[in-house]
Amino acid sequence: MNTYYPYIPTFASVSDLQRNYAVLLKNLRSSKNPLLILKKNDLEAILLTPDLYRSLVAKVREYEEKEALSAIHSYKKEKAEKKLKVMKSVGELFKT
Repeated sequence: MNTYYPYIPTFASVSDLQRNYAVLLKNLRSSKNPLLILKKNDLEAILLTPDLYRSLVAKVREYEEKEALSAIHSYKKEKAEKKLKVMKSVGELFKT
């Protein structure tokens, strides 16, 4: 593992994955960094440890909850300031 730049992901080709599956998974588990799988130098897939996947899902959920709470707060503020408008149709949203 690269100790100077731990955020640099590890790369492997599809062929490497087919030939060295067990070794790559062992390295994935020990490094806990994503493994990027390339096919003809294009990103084909990304392998993550279950813990890293759960962590990313939790961060996304947390971000979405913060955004939802912010939208609710904005709505309540605009409602209190009487800035909300009543629209007769959805088309009114797109009028310029």
